[in-house]
Amino acid sequence: MSTPSDSTPSESARPGSTPTEDMLTEDTLTAAKVRSPFLDQLGLGVRLATNGGRDGWGRLLLTACGVGLGVALLLFTASFPGIVQHRNDRLYTQNDTFQDEVIPAPGDRTVLIAAADTTYRGTPVRGRVVQPEGANPPLPPGVDAYPGPGRMVVSPALADLLEDPANQLLRDRLPYPVVGTIGPAGLLGPAQADYVLGGDSLTVDTGAVRIDAYGHFSPPKPMDPRLILLNAVGLMVMLAPVGVFLAAAARFGGERRDRRLAALRLGGADRRATARIAAGESLVGAVLGLVAGAGLFLAARQLIGRIRLADFSFYPQDVAPHPAIAAAIAVVVPLLAVGVTLAALRRVVVDPLGVVRRSGPGRRRIGWRLMLPLAGLAATVFALVLPTQYNPSGLPRTALFNPVQDTRGSLLVAFGLLLMLIGVCALLPWLVEAVTRRAGGGGVSWQLAIRRLQLGSGPASAAVSGVVVAIAGAIALQTLFLGVSAGYEGLPRHRPETGPYQQSVTFPGGAPQADGLARRLAGTPGVAATAAYTEFSLESPTGKPWEMPSVRIAGCAVLRGFVPLPDCEDGDAFVLKGPDSRAAGKAEPGTTVHAAFFRGEGRPAAWQLPATTPVPGFLGGDPDGRMGSGMLLLTPGSVPAAALRGQPATVLVAMKPGLADLKEQLTSNVMAIDPRARAEFPLDRTLDPTYRAVKRLLTAGSAVTVMLVALSLLVGQLERFREQRRLLGVLNAVGTRRRVLGLSVLWQTLVPMALGVLLATAGGVGTGVVLQYTAGVDLSVDWGAMLSMAAIATGAVLLTTALGLPQLLRLMRPSGLRYE
Repeated sequence: MSTPSDSTPSESARPGSTPTEDMLTEDTLTAAKVRSPFLDQLGLGVRLATNGGRDGWGRLLLTACGVGLGVALLLFTASFPGIVQHRNDRLYTQNDTFQDEVIPAPGDRTVLIAAADTTYRGTPVRGRVVQPEGANPPLPPGVDAYPGPGRMVVSPALADLLEDPANQLLRDRLPYPVVGTIGPAGLLGPAQADYVLGGDSLTVDTGAVRIDAYGHFSPPKPMDPRLILLNAVGLMVMLAPVGVFLAAAARFGGERRDRRLAALRLGGADRRATARIAAGESLVGAVLGLVAGAGLFLAARQLIGRIRLADFSFYPQDVAPHPAIAAAIAVVVPLLAVGVTLAALRRVVVDPLGVVRRSGPGRRRIGWRLMLPLAGLAATVFALVLPTQYNPSGLPRTALFNPVQDTRGSLLVAFGLLLMLIGVCALLPWLVEAVTRRAGGGGVSWQLAIRRLQLGSGPASAAVSGVVVAIAGAIALQTLFLGVSAGYEGLPRHRPETGPYQQSVTFPGGAPQADGLARRLAGTPGVAATAAYTEFSLESPTGKPWEMPSVRIAGCAVLRGFVPLPDCEDGDAFVLKGPDSRAAGKAEPGTTVHAAFFRGEGRPAAWQLPATTPVPGFLGGDPDGRMGSGMLLLTPGSVPAAALRGQPATVLVAMKPGLADLKEQLTSNVMAIDPRARAEFPLDRTLDPTYRAVKRLLTAGSAVTVMLVALSLLVGQLERFREQRRLLGVLNAVGTRRRVLGLSVLWQTLVPMALGVLLATAGGVGTGVVLQYTAGVDLSVDWGAMLSMAAIATGAVLLTTALGLPQLLRLMRPSGLRYE
């Protein structure tokens, strides 16, 4: 038997009937001469993939499911720029309380508007009080008509909250009749709680803003560089497992494909032709995976409106992949499938008489595998020496002055992290092979599993590689979170002092009625005591606000709660002494001053500072703790009443001990007096809202990634069972018990998974420590979180293995010996 070496495969082994020369027309002859053998070979691969009967289609469907899961997640990632753009557009429409330097005059199209936001049990509620001043005012986005005074229109999410019987405190806070619904045009997402309340007593002096159009452009607030680094690292952690599984899914059915290629070699195809045929087969699964992924993305997008992540919700129409990125996915995924297939064929000798790989693989090399994490470490180190504005010359590298927190530095660190994670994935097959080669004897199930791993550990390692990368990335991300969080989840803003007041309330424009507001609040449920004052900054013809002291106006009884005073009567004035009183030097008695940053109607009233008595300062009954040296403490009699116009009133509050839902009760009491008032809790632990959003979104994204990786692991396991169908049938036919076979399959999963968890833990901790060092934060490891992540991943693997056991039992029959 001769084997042609350089013959054209399309001529030497073409499927179907062979046409004779007299059956070919002249056009057919011309086309046959110019047709590329490359396309013929790709087409033959496509036909082999689609004409493989039930088994062939089952293999294609498994591949399409695996690739489709990865493509769906990539499409959601590609939708992120569009989601951000749509959200920014919606934020623009909601930016309606921004006041320009020039306040428009009352007219036919002007509206008075004031913010009335609140938070109920962790859910932010956006509120606006509106009062039209003319006959043709612009309508708020999503609102068909202005509600009357004391009536409101609400979003669907807020309507659901108000209808819940458990939310009585919220109904006490918003006891107004609902007369309409806010449409999607006025909401950031379907889960946003929002209301628009009609008013009849708003004025600019009481904190309202006059507008003639809704929506105001404001430059986006730059994100903290440390959060940029977290975003870049988190995105890489979520996408790396997807890429690993896409590569694994492209190799589904590899052993069957190799046997088909051996038959084609026997028919006369050379090695190049077999590679092209294999590429054609992989293209079919990749294309079907693209279609499945697009369908899964479209189906999941319809459910996106019901999902709430970190106080964010999205309308389905806002979730659309960027066209350029979607096109790149459509091109890269098939190329990745072809590339992985061709790379796998390099380790296989497909001869006309069989596949050499089935006699056992050669030993894997570790050199290039170690180079990947070392290259990632080198990229990270290079990011530390980048010239950037965050690392001025002469300043040591800290959490604030750090080159990796520049956008370029963050991207370079993320690329280094990717190389480290790929290195962990590449080391797993070598580790599994090294351990199983030295594994000793044991029970029958153990020996069957070890022997299977010794013959070919690649499929088993590829099955858990995505989980291993997910664990390593999650541990690295959590370690970086632990270091960065110290700057966001620290102690409360101010330490508790000996004063009785633990809460404060701000009433916009309430300075002229500060004492009356305090008395009203003192009579509400749960309030033990109140104290009112007015505070604002000063400005003079010769002194800017940052050069002048601030002033606090209150009665003698309230001022004594802040500092020890000598004899005090209405009309007295005091100044806090301290090591730094430079600001007080520009506030001599008789200096003409007025309120700085005035936002009332017209211009602020000017007045002359009275003579002051120095008093020592200390942190006493004020939970805000903002009393610095040089501050002026004035009694109402020393300040003209006109100076209080347009200024907010602050009321300190002491709540009764043992009160349930203290925060919610106080907020409800405050909003019953004025819906625009804002209750604050200065002694509570503060958390940056942007950091909280980034943390929750990355946590949710990591959870979705783990879920998809677990599903993909199940798909890969079912494919491995199909590959072992004949072997399982033989073992069952010779009398091997099903329990032994089931345990052997379990060992084949547990051994690579156990080694993978150890490798991922070591790699994740090492990578996380490197990230902490690059971020300039203290080195620390959250061992509890690390163990919980490893346990979750191990549980996911065991669960997917258990879900695959019914398929395994079905294949363990003598009918599995049937072969076509």
